[in-house]
Amino acid sequence: MLLYIVGMLQHSLQLIKELLFPQICAGCGAWFSPLCPYCYNTLSFHILPKTFRLSDNSKMIVWSMLEFDDKVRTLIHRLKYQGMHETAPLLADLLYFATYIPPIDIIVPVPLHQNRQHQRGYNQSELLANRLTHHLQTPTIPALLKIADSGQQAKTHSKTERLQNLIGNFVLAPEYQASISGKRILILDDVLTTGATLTACGEVLLRANPSEILGLTIAH
Repeated sequence: MLLYIVGMLQHSLQLIKELLFPQICAGCGAWFSPLCPYCYNTLSFHILPKTFRLSDNSKMIVWSMLEFDDKVRTLIHRLKYQGMHETAPLLADLLYFATYIPPIDIIVPVPLHQNRQHQRGYNQSELLANRLTHHLQTPTIPALLKIADSGQQAKTHSKTERLQNLIGNFVLAPEYQASISGKRILILDDVLTTGATLTACGEVLLRANPSEILGLTIAH
């Protein structure tokens, strides 16, 4: 009886979710989720990587897959705020098949603060990383923790402001320090704006003496 009630509640919640967030294409609104074939074929791919310099004077090269247009914005918004998990495999599969990914040893997703992750129920960067691990056979480890909530980075504009906003927010999980040492690390996030978040994460990972730090995002 209890299992029946739980099943009915889950079904009801799914119906409510579909009413609030209908399964339509993020580009044109057609009844095809997350992206119809036409809009899929009109995605604008971002080719040239960006380079950021870390405090030890090393370079962190960051690749971004897509231009951050309206349909990509909608896809990422659905993944982050509307619980549409099916968006993560699509985007991660695109990362694998359509983006240059250099040889790496470990994937580290950009973490969320525990309060924000509790509210959302998941970390979108971790979903993407786990799917990418499936393709690359490269482990994903939660080597970074976010111990302070910096709020919405979109409210700040310059990289300097964003970095200032992130000071002290990230720490290295001590149990993974040995795993990072001497390895090529790929930091994975959803969107690259100024590079402040990836730079802040890279600075923390430097303390574990990796051989190289690289970055990868869905969009820029």
